[in-house]
Amino acid sequence: MRPLIYDAAQVDAHLAGEPLPALPAGPHPDDLLTDAEAGAVAGITASTVRADAVTGLMDRGQERHGRRWWTRAAAEARAGREAQYKGRTAGAKDLAPRIARTDRRVREVAAIAEAVEAGHARPVTADELAKQYGVSPETAERLMAKADEARDEDRRKS
Repeated sequence: MRPLIYDAAQVDAHLAGEPLPALPAGPHPDDLLTDAEAGAVAGITASTVRADAVTGLMDRGQERHGRRWWTRAAAEARAGREAQYKGRTAGAKDLAPRIARTDRRVREVAAIAEAVEAGHARPVTADELAKQYGVSPETAERLMAKADEARDEDRRKS
C-alpha cells in the first residue's frame, strides 16, 4: 500500500486555517514515485530502477517513510538512455548445457577405489578422506559416492 504523502503548501494552509491552494493539474517533475512507478515512466522494470540507483546510472532517490522514492524528472531522464546490460540476446544458440568439470578429488578417490579393486591399495574410510582433504566426513562420503558414479559411467562407456 502506498503511504499518503501530502503537498506541503496544502498542509501549511490547512494548519493556518487558510484556503487550500490548488494541486497541480498534471504530472510535475518533483512528483515522488515508487520504484515501480518510476520504472513505468522510464520504460524499465522496478528492479532496474533500484539497480541503476545503486550503480549511479540514476539518482539514488530519497528515503521517506521507510521507503525510497524517485522524482518524476529522474525517471524521465532515465527513459532516454539505453540499458547498460541488455541480458541474453533473444534467440541465442549457445543454450547447450555446459560441461561440468569433475572435482579433482572425485578423480583421486576413484583412482584409489580402482587401486583397491586391483589389490594395490587398502580401502580408505570417509574419516581418512575427510582428514586428507580437510573436509567433513559427510563431504568425504559425497566424494566417495561421486567417485563410484564416475567409475560406473566409465564402465558403461567402455
